[in-house]
Amino acid sequence: MVKIKFLDKYKKTYRYLIENTEHTSLNSIRRIISYLLPIYAIDEVDFFENDSCVIDEMLANRIGLCPIKTPSITTGKKVTFKIDKKGPCTVYSEDMISSDKDIEMVYNTIPLTKLNENENIVLEAFAGLGIGKEHVKYSPAIVSYANLFELDVPRACESCKKLFEKCSKNAIKSETSKKIILNPSDYDLCHAQAEKCDKKCFKLSNINNYILTIELIGQCSIKDLLKLSSRYIKEYTGVLKKKIK
Repeated sequence: MVKIKFLDKYKKTYRYLIENTEHTSLNSIRRIISYLLPIYAIDEVDFFENDSCVIDEMLANRIGLCPIKTPSITTGKKVTFKIDKKGPCTVYSEDMISSDKDIEMVYNTIPLTKLNENENIVLEAFAGLGIGKEHVKYSPAIVSYANLFELDVPRACESCKKLFEKCSKNAIKSETSKKIILNPSDYDLCHAQAEKCDKKCFKLSNINNYILTIELIGQCSIKDLLKLSSRYIKEYTGVLKKKIK
């Protein structure tokens, strides 16, 4: 039976321990989150005035890559963002005024361009729903997974003992007396030592346990992201079943 355990959070990065599963299942989750969830991003910009040093095409590209808050439930309507600024000033993402208070810029401090004295910028940008496989700007997170390994120390020399103590700080006990290494870099240390040591102190074995890492870009919360991905996994599975029939 699959078990899921929350490990830790650092800023917008979440780590989960997934036990008794296959890498194919985790790869499906990774692809769903990265490429198939509907997320808002700007895909069209109309310039009425741009006196800044950044040309229209480059500025449009910069605006398009700014993450936009995406509600978990949305009608999919187009949302308009407007900028009307006069120099001298720095134009930031917070100056993109949205027509919908629920669909706004995620970050307010992304610099877009600079205006000198008597320079103006007036534009309208239009945001719509898209998916990550169309363009990376629609991707809500960076998802990865790493295989975990079970560590057993039937005997140990002094150098292996010190390494074992270090690895044990980042390991958890499994149902047996062995330990599961949570940090893949610690596995690399153990593996290198196991090959080098004549006594063969360490026994490392692959198991169907993984660390799933989700680094949010910011368009939606982790709760909404997982709820949305769960819904779409069911939908895509349903479509696949119908096509197989």
